[in-house]
Amino acid sequence: MELAPIGVCTYTRLNHLIQTIDALKANTLAQQSEIYIFSDGPRPGDEAKVQELRDYLKTVNGFKKVHLRLQPVNNMLENNANAHIQLATTHGKSIFLEDDIVTSPHFLEFINNGLERYEANPKVMSIGGYCHPITLPKDYPYDVFFSPIFCPWGVGTWRDRFELVDKVKNAWSGKKDPKLASAIKHTGKDLLRRYKSLCRENITAADLLAKYDFVFTAAMIQNQMYTVLPRQSLIENIGFDGSGVHCNVKDTRFARTVDASFRPVKFSDNATLHPAISRQLYLLSSFSNPPQSAIKRSLYLLQRYLAHKFSL
Repeated sequence: MELAPIGVCTYTRLNHLIQTIDALKANTLAQQSEIYIFSDGPRPGDEAKVQELRDYLKTVNGFKKVHLRLQPVNNMLENNANAHIQLATTHGKSIFLEDDIVTSPHFLEFINNGLERYEANPKVMSIGGYCHPITLPKDYPYDVFFSPIFCPWGVGTWRDRFELVDKVKNAWSGKKDPKLASAIKHTGKDLLRRYKSLCRENITAADLLAKYDFVFTAAMIQNQMYTVLPRQSLIENIGFDGSGVHCNVKDTRFARTVDASFRPVKFSDNATLHPAISRQLYLLSSFSNPPQSAIKRSLYLLQRYLAHKFSL
């Protein structure tokens, strides 16, 4: 099996990055894998922090080969989303994570096995290392399940899947598509809010690139594709400390811990949504807090449950 290259994007969070790199080095396939580290250029005032981080990058070892990509100017989109796209485009496939993702020792093995197993499966968009705070049925026999929502927290995918996403991105007019809006609504309530934020006349390619995880989900919905996730999380997001751009201290219910003994080996080739799992994914209020009142929360969950049940 040809291993996928690993991409890590970073800026000034040196302590986070050290934890991310140390965890990757402890992976079973680390010494056989090449890693590309994308360091964004400094904004005014951050020069010393960026230089300190880059001094550390020169010491990184424990991989087959370490490639440093030191961006001359600050451009988060170029250093993150575009870096992921280019890595997958150049190598045919890639594994990508940000500098606040701490991985299980079996993360690289799982993603590479998934990339090998599902490459020819037209229903699979990506392989992710995160498991949402859900409970799988007791009789569920596999170590993986399929989700209609893309998760960028430690993900592997292929060049041709990016091409599908690019088709959706390039065709994005900014006008609301009622059919797509309905499908998005029944995939997740918070997703509809995010979709509406991108339905405007002055939408730009940069706007879509900044929301690339959502555009991935939209492409999955339009192409009836899923992402493969492990039944126990193989990554821990340590960015819920106020340092992350998209995560904050209120989102800690999504911060899963890693059980280093869990090694997923039971894969399923039946790329379909399990109703009970899909229902729980729908009920998750991704990156937004549901009503705190017991009555309002009960009504909120009932409304979402009924809307999702009748959409299946």
